[in-house]
Amino acid sequence: MRRAAAAGTLALTVLLSGCSVFQIRTEDKSAGPMRIGVQETAGPEPTGKPTEAGIPKGMTRTSVSFGSSCPVELSFAIGDEWRDSTGSTEQFHVFTHGENSAEADIILVNCTDEYGDSAQEVVDQKRRYNFSKQDSQVIAEQTGSLAAGEFWSYQGELGPTEIMALNKKPTYVFGVQTGYKINGRLVNISIEMRTLKTNTEVAEDFKKMLPTVTIDGEKVPAPSFR
Repeated sequence: MRRAAAAGTLALTVLLSGCSVFQIRTEDKSAGPMRIGVQETAGPEPTGKPTEAGIPKGMTRTSVSFGSSCPVELSFAIGDEWRDSTGSTEQFHVFTHGENSAEADIILVNCTDEYGDSAQEVVDQKRRYNFSKQDSQVIAEQTGSLAAGEFWSYQGELGPTEIMALNKKPTYVFGVQTGYKINGRLVNISIEMRTLKTNTEVAEDFKKMLPTVTIDGEKVPAPSFR
C-alpha cells in the first residue's frame, strides 16, 4: 500500500450486524506510527453478563400478550421470584416481588389506546408527564424509532411527592414507553419497573432486565445506565 505524499486522516464508518455503529479514525503522520482509535457512537454498553441467548443468568424470558384488541407481544427477562399478579387483565399486567405490598417491587406492562396525531406525540407526552414533580428526575434515557412506532427508554428516580412513588418514598424506575401503530390504531405499549431507592440489588437487576425488552420480536434499545 502506498503512503500518500501528505499526512492525512481517513475516517471510516463500520456497521457490524447486531452491534453498535463505530467510527474508526486512522492517522498517518510523518513522525511516528499509524494510530487507530475506536469510538462508540450508538447503542448502550451491555449491562451484566448475558448468556448465549441474551438472557442474564438466573432469569428466563417471559412474554406478555394483550388480547385481540392489542395484538402485540412484549417480552423481557425476569427472575423466578417474581409473581404474575392475579389482578392482571388482558391489557394490564402486574408482576410483584416482595412481601410488603406497600413497598413491594413492581413491574407494570400495559397497552392502552391513544388519541394523539402521531406515535412521536405519544412519546413526547410521556416524557413530559412521567416525571412531573420537582423532586423527580430522569437519570438516563434514549429515544428512537421502531418498525411500527417510536420509543423512549429511561432510568429515573421518582421523588416522594410523585404519585407513582412506592409508599411515598424515593423510588428508582426503569421503563419503556412507546407510541405504536396497530392496524391503523395508535396505542401506548409500556413496561415500567419500580423499586425503592434503598433496594440497590433490585435496581441492578432492572439494569439487566430492561435491555432484554422486545416488542413483536424487535429489541428496544436501553439507555446507557448511570
